[in-house]
Amino acid sequence: MAVRRPAAPVPLMPAVNRHPHPVRLVPALLAAVMAWSGLSAGPARAQSVAASGMPVAAAAPRDYRVPAGALDAALAQFAEAAGVTLLFEQASVASLRSAGLNGRYTVQQAIELLLQGTGLEAVGRGTGVYALRPVPGALLLALPTIEVIGQAENDPKDEVYRTAGSRNVLTRDDIERFRGTSVGDIFQGMPGVLVGENRNSGGLDVNIRGMQGQGRVPVLVDGTRQETTVYRGYAGVASRSYIDPDLIGGLSVEKGPTMNAQGTGATGGLVIMRTIDAEDIVREGKDFGIRLRGTAIGNNSGSVPGPGTPAGYNTGSASGQTSGVFRTDCVIASLCEGPFDLANADGPKESMNRPSMLKPRSWAGSLALAKRFEMVDVVAAYARRQQGNYYAGTKGPVPHLDLSDRLNRGFYTEVRPRLEGATRFRAGEQVVNTNFESESYLLKSRFYLPGDHETELSFMRYDSTYGEMMPSQLLWLGQVRQTEGSHVDARTYAIRHRWNPEGNPLYDVKVNLWHTDTKSLNRNYSDEGLNLGFGSGSEKYRRWGLDLSNAMRFDRLGGIRLEYGLSLQRETVNGTAQGNELVGSGGRSGNRREVSAFGNMQWRVLPTVTLDAGLRYTRFRSADDKPRVVDAESAYCVNPGAGGYCDPIMMTSKQSGAAPQLSLLWEPRPGLQFYARHAEALRMPSLFETTSGFSVSPSQDIHLKPEHATSREIGVNLLKDGLWRPSDKFRLKAAYFRNHTNDYLTRTFPNTWEEGSGKQFFSLRNIESVSFHGFELSGSYDAGTFFISGGATRYTFIETCHFGSYRRYTCTDYGIANSYVNNMIPPNWHASATAGVRLLDRRLTMGLRGTFMGKRNQVPAFNDDTQQGLNAVVPWHGYQIWDLFASYRINDRVSVDFNIDNLTDRYYLDALSLGLVPAPGRTARLSVTMQF
Repeated sequence: MAVRRPAAPVPLMPAVNRHPHPVRLVPALLAAVMAWSGLSAGPARAQSVAASGMPVAAAAPRDYRVPAGALDAALAQFAEAAGVTLLFEQASVASLRSAGLNGRYTVQQAIELLLQGTGLEAVGRGTGVYALRPVPGALLLALPTIEVIGQAENDPKDEVYRTAGSRNVLTRDDIERFRGTSVGDIFQGMPGVLVGENRNSGGLDVNIRGMQGQGRVPVLVDGTRQETTVYRGYAGVASRSYIDPDLIGGLSVEKGPTMNAQGTGATGGLVIMRTIDAEDIVREGKDFGIRLRGTAIGNNSGSVPGPGTPAGYNTGSASGQTSGVFRTDCVIASLCEGPFDLANADGPKESMNRPSMLKPRSWAGSLALAKRFEMVDVVAAYARRQQGNYYAGTKGPVPHLDLSDRLNRGFYTEVRPRLEGATRFRAGEQVVNTNFESESYLLKSRFYLPGDHETELSFMRYDSTYGEMMPSQLLWLGQVRQTEGSHVDARTYAIRHRWNPEGNPLYDVKVNLWHTDTKSLNRNYSDEGLNLGFGSGSEKYRRWGLDLSNAMRFDRLGGIRLEYGLSLQRETVNGTAQGNELVGSGGRSGNRREVSAFGNMQWRVLPTVTLDAGLRYTRFRSADDKPRVVDAESAYCVNPGAGGYCDPIMMTSKQSGAAPQLSLLWEPRPGLQFYARHAEALRMPSLFETTSGFSVSPSQDIHLKPEHATSREIGVNLLKDGLWRPSDKFRLKAAYFRNHTNDYLTRTFPNTWEEGSGKQFFSLRNIESVSFHGFELSGSYDAGTFFISGGATRYTFIETCHFGSYRRYTCTDYGIANSYVNNMIPPNWHASATAGVRLLDRRLTMGLRGTFMGKRNQVPAFNDDTQQGLNAVVPWHGYQIWDLFASYRINDRVSVDFNIDNLTDRYYLDALSLGLVPAPGRTARLSVTMQF
């Protein structure tokens, strides 16, 4: 829900029936400070601290621990702890020190002690706002700059280092700085977070510590969920959510189960995105704003080649005529012509016409407008991007053809090329089907209503046409070809309301009503000469949701905070298929309902100890609308007829259960925290998992149970300002986690004793468990002129366990035959580091980011279980990627960003790349942003 605007200090603004704009509050505060300092013509309006009208919460004594040291650092730490705003001249406190605080004080007492012996005093400027000035009789100083420090000015990234658990935050600046080529590139560098199938479709399929797909990591956009499951051939499925990065105002990633209204089923974690608000568009002091952004993208074909255009090495004629056998040394030239010509194995020359680095052929742009009225903010935005196929890198483990397998047939020599390397694409080659174009629309309004009510209405549409790269095509069909465009149209609608009455701690009510409507058309193969029983499939996927919650504070009972709520969701899918009979059975049709209730209590047991405990109850019911036909031998046969067939069966599923969460946080000194967390979550079977389709169908005699995830984590947070310099900032977080999921839902072989054995390829079932244990580290240091940050994840234990037919080992660290989990297992380690400088009065920011990816767990040379199935493990090499960035703010209206991604032109396959698609090579990108 939208964050309420902070109330203005009473002496500075007249009372109105709404919350004032922050952009109006700042000039008012500055004007007031200038007034008492003598810099304005009006008389000073200072009042004593005792008469400032402090609220009861601020007047009540509280425990504070502020170490002795530089006065500005002490004031900043106190303002953050007390939730107040302090106004002062930076120069006037630069050389002063404070004895600090250690005890129980009111705000007034605490400020007096902090300022003791400094020659300064504080005067109230309204509720929770104080200005520092020399004591009466002292010489008044000019105020060249005013620094505002308070709770509202906190860096949102600091919450990462104040949490009893793991999370990451991306601001709007982060997203613009590291936009990348694919949408999922904005997550690059997050410890423990990867994006599966990042080079296909423009969709997001987020993996958090090994958990991915089927609602394990919901992606929320303004509180809505639009995730759809897309068929990816025998290799599996992908879960996709869609949004244009230009419309993202910020996002956070919660790792592990969460206890809020929208965290139902989030066994892996939660991605929470907000679209841009008026605050992102309107400049300070204005009530109307325009933001115009344009981007030129290099390393791109621009236009898209026609369907059927080949690329990559050809180890088997795309027409299927030669079965991968070519000829050379022909006695008669005609014997080596046509499909038998060995030159055909090398791939076409046209796909090697890579443009120069600084010659952009693709582009993206957006236009956003916002107007702030007295009682409402209105935002309208449009974004469009058009990208052709990108080109692979040239350095590193590039693939090649081994032509040593030769057999002399007398009149000619047969050659059977063998591909050496992870993919079919050559170094520097155009990667077909990586093209996409999209249009996005956003309409949004926020109403500030009497009685501390806020209501937000939003609508967003994402419409995209893209190339679809099927893993099966890359693995088995010889030469790769450009397909016709697939299409997705995703629409989201949301009404969000919040009531948080000032001064009443018993009500912080949030209501979120939303609906998403996603229509998709996925084209699998363009080469009609190979009729393997696959075609195109379209699907209509709809969700409706309602989330209700309330938070209550009981300050007199030791700082207890109680939150409780309810969440309801309904989903429907109606799929159709085009092609032969095999594909004709692929379209899914069904519906699903889920209700969840939760309660969570946060209690400050001691001034330094906080306990957090909660419980969530979930119930679901799903119905498959496609009748299942069984024969007379089936135990589920009803009314067998003369032909041996029985009445069709309509399958339904329903389950319920509860899961707790508990955490303990100890803060022995301000900024230093130790925590332990135990969190459980239930994920009920998804709509995909409980309906029938070509990829996999539920079985009558396999009753699906909910996944039960248990996440345990211990860690330490360190947040320190003024570490070596008065204004520097040091942040560090270290954690050890053990994530274990019982009854993990996935696809496997049918067991020989089950009814589906011998009659179907796959079975959807609960396997015993999957586990991911490891360490995670993140931190940053910002000294103003220069800054560094980084993070790393190291897995110490990975295990997948399943007891069933065709299994040599119950547990492995690399996967299970035919299971989706095979290509969701992250590398054993990955890390990133960023270093940068701010020059020219901080108008120029430039730096370098390194991304380091380890290898995936290797499959054994012999007895590899995954080789029995149709989705073997996709290997990738370890890689190091360097990205250069520079941002220059020409003035307060115009800024320019320049990036070179993959500076060393590395050839690599992304971790979790299901489709064997190499990542982009060296790519230059230039963006210009203008705000009026």
